Amino acid sequence: MINRQTSLIILLFIAAVLIWQWMNQEDSSTVTAQHKDLSLPSFTAAGLISYRYNPEGVLQDIFTSDQALYYENQSITDFKNPKLNTFDHQSESWQITAKNGQLQQKDQLVLHDNIVIQNQSPAINLDKITTNYLTMDMKTHMVTSDQSVAIDSPDYHVQGVGLKANLKEKRYQILEQGHATYFNKPRN
Repeated sequence: MINRQTSLIILLFIAAVLIWQWMNQEDSSTVTAQHKDLSLPSFTAAGLISYRYNPEGVLQDIFTSDQALYYENQSITDFKNPKLNTFDHQSESWQITAKNGQLQQKDQLVLHDNIVIQNQSPAINLDKITTNYLTMDMKTHMVTSDQSVAIDSPDYHVQGVGLKANLKEKRYQILEQGHATYFNKPRN
């Protein structure tokens, strides 16, 4: 038979194991709660303004947003009403606005809903490019879209599907189903 001292040690051991299990369950529920919090942003900002310069110290672009939500676990930032002003040789060349946007890894900016790329340079015969979805490489200023696109200028209006543009080189191309309307200027 088991003596009293051995029985007490066994009873204390069982109690310790039960308390340890109970505490471990609490810890795992805390960890689960922390995992649920990963859906919440790690950082939020209102009235965001960001200036970006090239290695020589020349202003490349100014990015603003009404609201920014950064998710550290995904390395993604969501924006409300983002606006990007790009500069070429110290003068503004393009202004890009959208209703929503997302900055992803490797400086990929994804914009959606009411995107307008407005020309700011008088040297280019183009007023604006509009679409509802596009991606932009922030380093190279390459822009692509697979959605409907419209290009407007004083001389023409072009509609189509898909866009490939290099804003630095001021080149743009409608990829499919392009239809152009040219406007006649009155003769003097």
